[in-house]
Amino acid sequence: MAEAENKDKNCRRTAIMEAAAQLFGQVGFEGTSMKAVASAAGEKKTLVQYHFRYKQQLWEETVAHVWEQRNQALPTFTETTPDDFSAKEAMEELCWYILKFTFANPTWVKIMFQEASTPGPRLDWMVERFLIRDFADGKRVVELAQARGVLRDVDPLHLLYTLSGALIYLINVAPIIERVTGQGPADDVFMEQYVSTLLQILSGGKKA
Repeated sequence: MAEAENKDKNCRRTAIMEAAAQLFGQVGFEGTSMKAVASAAGEKKTLVQYHFRYKQQLWEETVAHVWEQRNQALPTFTETTPDDFSAKEAMEELCWYILKFTFANPTWVKIMFQEASTPGPRLDWMVERFLIRDFADGKRVVELAQARGVLRDVDPLHLLYTLSGALIYLINVAPIIERVTGQGPADDVFMEQYVSTLLQILSGGKKA
């Protein structure tokens, strides 16, 4: 009985964080209230405050939840071996998964952009907790791809900015692309072609 109650509490707590993530991504920290989160989660405000005493606590735990989901969903390029994929195929798979996950779960990008638009203590917290590591991991991936001949031998951080920017840009302008061209950027075939084109450009046009 106690185990079932704890499972229900955890599920409702997670649902609150997922509702909060949507609001934090759409209207930012200042535009989000505990009452609005409760309404979006279909819960009472008192329950939200039972799990998260302050809005700052709710924001921090929600961001951590979103980043954990993202990290669990993505494959690790550095763990692939030639027996699994070629280096080019492994890099293509990683980029494809980033696009696939972010199209389905855009809140991590939206929250990041919300905080970057008004730098302050929350952005500092995100940088210290997640983004320094994200940049370091991204740089290692780029350097490994360069060593395997998949990407050009240029400044790896600049290449990281270009690669990640191109992936996120596609997600941000997807509604425009679909209306102008009739193509759906979230479609698997479109994403595969986009990633292939992007890596061919960043490899210097070589077909690895």
